[in-house]
Amino acid sequence: MRTSKSSNMLASDQRLSKLKRANSDDALTKPALGTAASSSRMKKTVTTGAISDLAEARPRSLTGPQAAKKSGIPAPREIPSSITRDRVSLRDQLRSSSTKRMVSSASTSSLSTLAKQTRGSSKSRADVEGLEKSLLESQVKELMAEAKAKDLEISNLRMELQSCKSQINTVSQQEHPSDCEQEQVNEALVLVGELRGKNERFQRELASLREENQALKEKLLSFEASPLSTNTSSPSSTLVNGIPSDFSATQQDSPPSNPSPLKTSDSFNPDTLKESPSPDSSEFEKIPSRSESGSSSISGEAVTSAGVQDVSVRSLTEQIHRMEENHHSTAEELQATLQELADQEQVVQELTAENERLAEEKRLLQTSFQQQRERLEVLAQKNETFAVRLQEQAQAQAQREMELGSQVPRLAELEQRYAELVESSQFEREKLVDIQQQLTGSLRALEEEHQEAQSRVHCLKEEMDRLQAQLDKEVEIRGQASQAAEEHRATTDCLRLENSRLKAQVDIERQKVGELKAMQSASDSTELQNLLKTAHAERDKLEVKLTELKQELLQAQAETEHVRATLSKLEVKCQLVQEQAERREQELSTRVTSLEEVGIQAENQVKEMKETIFELEDQVEQQRAVNCHTKQAVLDMENLVKKLEEQKTEAERQLKVFSRQMKEEKEEWRRFQADLQTAVVVANDIKVEAQQELRMLRRQLQEEQDRNVKLSGDLEALQGWCQKKTEGYPNIDVTNFSSSWSDGLAFCALLHTYLPAHIPYQELFSQEKVRNLTLAFQAAESVGIKPSLDMEELMRTDRPDWQSVMQYVSQIYKYFET
Repeated sequence: MRTSKSSNMLASDQRLSKLKRANSDDALTKPALGTAASSSRMKKTVTTGAISDLAEARPRSLTGPQAAKKSGIPAPREIPSSITRDRVSLRDQLRSSSTKRMVSSASTSSLSTLAKQTRGSSKSRADVEGLEKSLLESQVKELMAEAKAKDLEISNLRMELQSCKSQINTVSQQEHPSDCEQEQVNEALVLVGELRGKNERFQRELASLREENQALKEKLLSFEASPLSTNTSSPSSTLVNGIPSDFSATQQDSPPSNPSPLKTSDSFNPDTLKESPSPDSSEFEKIPSRSESGSSSISGEAVTSAGVQDVSVRSLTEQIHRMEENHHSTAEELQATLQELADQEQVVQELTAENERLAEEKRLLQTSFQQQRERLEVLAQKNETFAVRLQEQAQAQAQREMELGSQVPRLAELEQRYAELVESSQFEREKLVDIQQQLTGSLRALEEEHQEAQSRVHCLKEEMDRLQAQLDKEVEIRGQASQAAEEHRATTDCLRLENSRLKAQVDIERQKVGELKAMQSASDSTELQNLLKTAHAERDKLEVKLTELKQELLQAQAETEHVRATLSKLEVKCQLVQEQAERREQELSTRVTSLEEVGIQAENQVKEMKETIFELEDQVEQQRAVNCHTKQAVLDMENLVKKLEEQKTEAERQLKVFSRQMKEEKEEWRRFQADLQTAVVVANDIKVEAQQELRMLRRQLQEEQDRNVKLSGDLEALQGWCQKKTEGYPNIDVTNFSSSWSDGLAFCALLHTYLPAHIPYQELFSQEKVRNLTLAFQAAESVGIKPSLDMEELMRTDRPDWQSVMQYVSQIYKYFET
């Protein structure tokens, strides 16, 4: 393997030296032809597929003038036939000398490579990190675009849901949907179920991707756990385009299950693939590969053993370095893939949540649709009842119009009667006002007479009271006189009784005297005399007493007669006074009765007048009420006529509105049916398109994976070509396309191999960055290679854009090697 590699490197160095000498001779001897050739090179249309694909792998965000400046690769020129003949002759002349020089330079380059292994590994890691950072940025941008596309799709679905809701609301005001429409709704539900199944399939695919990601993690952990000494101890492992066969095998196992983020994103545009040239490995046929080393193994044995050992050591160090770079790039790529898978898992979770929410909204829409259907039935019934009521109202309005037409003469008669009643009520009101004034005057006169009669009655009552008091005095005097007469009568009666008693006693005494006289003859006369004497004495006393009593009786009789005379006088006088009082009382009573009758008559007249006034007022009020009622009736009839006219116009307007609404609802229902059909068709089309897009994305994924494998091989080949061309130059270690080219020495060394007259490489230093870059760009521009790199950017950073550097190097390769 060492001899084959050394022979392969020698053959490639010979070919490169021939091209370098030919180009230098052309630049020195034929400047005019060089300028013509540079102008003709810009017109050539043949492009290299691999380099253009590498240039296309840059992020899509580098658009505009910057992208045009960094990604523009000039087309290879058309070399005139005279120049090609001169180059062929020069190649034949300089083949032997270049072989000797390349053998000596191989040993020196191997030593320099071993001395700078540490610095190259750090630069390669930094370059890989910058490359992975740019790739991650591009992946993030594409994922953002994908998220925006998903948000747009979700918003479209929400708009469709809102439109469906609005259509359902409009359908709720229309007639009951038919069986065909129900079938369309069922088809839409089936479509939703298919979308849900598709989502489940995506989830299963995501789970499989997670499993594959876990397997890749395990492989990565196994790679990280494997010691580096095993890689260094097996230098004879076969390489495929600069990549170890074991690692390439693992990559060939893993890519189908681990799609690149750039390829799984929805922002991939297949038109760019059509516009960009297809990969063409024929452009890199002249790049020496590791697999061609077997054909020239015999010729390499002629070289000295020291050179072979140096070449083998250099190849081993390069292999180890490349394995480390591949290991780091694979780890970063796996990390980016894990990050992208986590983002995709989050997106899938969001989509599942959105799908569940949409399912819930669909269920709510179904329930609302059912409710709207029931409501539609109720509204249809109400519409029928409203139509019936509208017809009844129209009939009633027609009847009212007929009644109003028949009531027009009656209204005229009522108005005439109302005018007559108003005039008669005004006349009667004036008449009643005059009567009221007369009655008030007579009432005032009667009140004055009544007051005078009341004053007279008061005077008579006072005089009657005075006479009554006088009569009471006379009655009292008469009572006293009668009392005295009664007393005298009582005394006379007492005296009469006493007199009769005394007479009876005298009679008894006389009887006793007779008895005594009879007894006197029989008894002693002394005792009789004594008794007679006592009797005569008692008799004398009694006679004296009788005489006194008689006198008193005569006095009492005389007094009684006097009292009787006075009493008779008083009685006569009292009777006269009483008769006068009675007559006066009768006169006054008759006069009072007459006055009371007059007052009662006046009061009755006043009451009658008041009653007549009240009756007249009631009549006036009744007449007014009747007039107001008639006025109100007339106004009500007029308002009724106006209302009926307004109701008629409103009913006509509502009828027109209802008819227009019914037409609009029918038209809306037809549109809804058409939209539902189109929605079903569109959903089916979307389903078919999604399936086609899924198949296309899978095919594109496979193509991009194959292309990625091929481009990685082309990139390794281009890097190997650069390493071979810069072997033997001090302070140069090409391990990447970023930091290894920052000081400009690599550009100068690469161009010095072809244009040694333009670049004094022995005078250059890595610290003179501006001079190195200026010389390299001027030398490349002298042969027609326009500088696509920015001097300011190169001066500003130690890690320039690897894609721009690779593009510029590819221009150099295409100019000198194709």
